[in-house]
Amino acid sequence: MPATNATTASFVLELEGQSLPVKSIEGGAAVGVVVISAPSAGSHFREKHLSGVRFEPIAIAASSRRPRRLFEWITTAWQGTLAQKNGAVIRVDVNGRPQAKREFVKAILVETTVPMLDGASNSTADFTVHFAPERTSDVTPPTTLPPSGSPTPGDAAFMSSNFRLSIVGLDCTRVSKIDSFTVKQTPGTGLAEFPNLRIELSNVSAATWRTWFQSFLIDSSAANEKTGSLSFLNANLTTVLATINFFNLGIYRLENSPADPSRVVAELYCERMELAIPPG
Repeated sequence: MPATNATTASFVLELEGQSLPVKSIEGGAAVGVVVISAPSAGSHFREKHLSGVRFEPIAIAASSRRPRRLFEWITTAWQGTLAQKNGAVIRVDVNGRPQAKREFVKAILVETTVPMLDGASNSTADFTVHFAPERTSDVTPPTTLPPSGSPTPGDAAFMSSNFRLSIVGLDCTRVSKIDSFTVKQTPGTGLAEFPNLRIELSNVSAATWRTWFQSFLIDSSAANEKTGSLSFLNANLTTVLATINFFNLGIYRLENSPADPSRVVAELYCERMELAIPPG
């Protein structure tokens, strides 16, 4: 299902009998698998033919916690449970009438991309989720949408600038940027691959980071792994919309930013992450 300009249409994920508003939906098409054979004797070209069909992954972007069941799916996947889900993706017009519907069967979540966070940005922070369906089919759209989940009190959009990083023993008050990162799941195993983190902060608040870098890397004190958390906040920075908890953080690089010597860039590995969406 190709993405459509948000001024002319919107998107709904149908999951577990509920309609969940999302920012965009792409993919899920049926595609033939093209096989190229060895050239026949005396031939100057390779023969091609189809050998089965595959179904493209579906990508969904969400910029608030309203599609709570989608985030619950992420949470369980990060914990090693690759739950198969049936559902549909629906495109609706400006009046809320369904225009197109693509059903999917036995989909497994395979990637979650956490957006870049930047204190100087005015952009929304869109979580992008990829899931791989066993099969999809385009069907006649319904005349009305399935029931939606109950609205979350105090719900708000995730914004790139509204975040708080906390790492035990480190001064994180001047962290200005955290690069986007992607968590991947291996189909069939439940094994999650958690990425490294790239964090930018002011040089004036980097003393604790330098101390940790010295003890952890230079002095080889592996016992100094840390825990931390990344919180997405509302506009007033008073309500936590979502939290990612980090476990077994280790720093492996720390240097001045090439673009701005007043900034420091830290690179950390992370052994495990957990996503938590507060109730209400």
